[in-house]
Amino acid sequence: MNSHLPPFLFAWNACAERARQPLSVAAEQASRRSWYDTLATMAAGTAENCTRAALQACEIPEGGALSAVDAALVLGTASHALDYDDVCMLATCHPSAPPISALLGLLPQLMREREGITLSDLLAAHLVGTETMLRLGAWLGFRHYALGFHATSTLGTVGSAAAVAHALQLPDRAAHAALSIAASSACGLRANFGSDVKPLHVGFAAAAGVRAGLLARAGIEASNDVWQANGFELAFNGGEPVLPIDWGTKIDWAIVHPGFEFKRYPSCYLSHRLIAGILAIRARQPTTTWSQPVKISIEVAHNGLAALKYPQPRTGLQGKFSGPYCAAAAWIDGAVGLATFSDVAVQRPAVLAGMQHVRLRERAPAGEKLDTAPVYVVVCGRDWSDTIKVDWAPGSSADPVTRSQMTQKMQDCLDYGGLNRLAGVLTQIMDAPLDAPASLLMPLREAMLSARKTG
Repeated sequence: MNSHLPPFLFAWNACAERARQPLSVAAEQASRRSWYDTLATMAAGTAENCTRAALQACEIPEGGALSAVDAALVLGTASHALDYDDVCMLATCHPSAPPISALLGLLPQLMREREGITLSDLLAAHLVGTETMLRLGAWLGFRHYALGFHATSTLGTVGSAAAVAHALQLPDRAAHAALSIAASSACGLRANFGSDVKPLHVGFAAAAGVRAGLLARAGIEASNDVWQANGFELAFNGGEPVLPIDWGTKIDWAIVHPGFEFKRYPSCYLSHRLIAGILAIRARQPTTTWSQPVKISIEVAHNGLAALKYPQPRTGLQGKFSGPYCAAAAWIDGAVGLATFSDVAVQRPAVLAGMQHVRLRERAPAGEKLDTAPVYVVVCGRDWSDTIKVDWAPGSSADPVTRSQMTQKMQDCLDYGGLNRLAGVLTQIMDAPLDAPASLLMPLREAMLSARKTG
């Protein structure tokens, strides 16, 4: 029977079965880190306008709670509101935010229907969701992103449905229906980067994933042809030929290899190496140069500026997707953090002037990959010049974050979102036994969804 399935679904079945077995230590620890990092950034994102607007738009019964679908919408929006969530360049997307938001949105229902659901069960569902996203994205190739789609949203819709199907313990046929339903809900355009809609894309993906799983369980049937050549593949990569899908049980989970990157700066990931290069040059120059005007030249790989669409940002959100702003702010401030991307920070006269002296260019195509191609940074002062080559982004597997750095990021995020009291809940995700009840996440979920009461 399985031999008649499209290759994508055949591979997905093997992935789901693998996640039903005890997790490897490497996969378990990697998933814990992603939950910890994603929930921290989600907590910070509750303070943002897009999250509050998403809450306001939901129908909330008098004295009642949000539906699972609406909760996923709000939590997904919060998770991506600051563009601080993890990244994987295997599919040029943020892999954890959509499935984690979907699972957290559905959590009360899961607790009612699966007595004894544990932390391990949530980690496994997260693995299935991220693996689905990333293998699907790798199969489509960069053409999908280049066409203008926001891969986190399109792929994340299917990945969220996969995570939900696994958590709901749907049989194969219903799980396949959930994936196909989600595929018809996939959306998200890069043209909306730098606006409130970009984080809303993750909310859309998480909500659509929850809805797809519940519809499939209720008996909605869908066509497996979605995963044939004339389906998702044709629609989302423009008909460009694809290689056979590379997704098997003999390779590591994507979360283990190549691994996920944890952001050290709350901006577009394509800005991180140029920020790191400028901060490194600044640190090795005399302090007397820091207040001087400088000229900055940056060279990146082909497509390395694809998401950095704002040469002259007007808002903090646009600043996250502006190479000139990130470069100028890094030099002037000597640090890039949450405060860097306020509207006031972007409009500072010194930064506006500094942006005029930043030049960025892409190299001609030469088979480079965005995750491994170096970024070159040159900073020139009045009578000096310094150059650096940045091979790896901060937070990547080649330059990983430490537990201490993750803790500091968590504390900064909770401070920003006004949820400091929940530090202990977040820490449990890293340290609690695998058989700890999934209910340990409920205080954090409820606190983040109660932002409507304090906004």
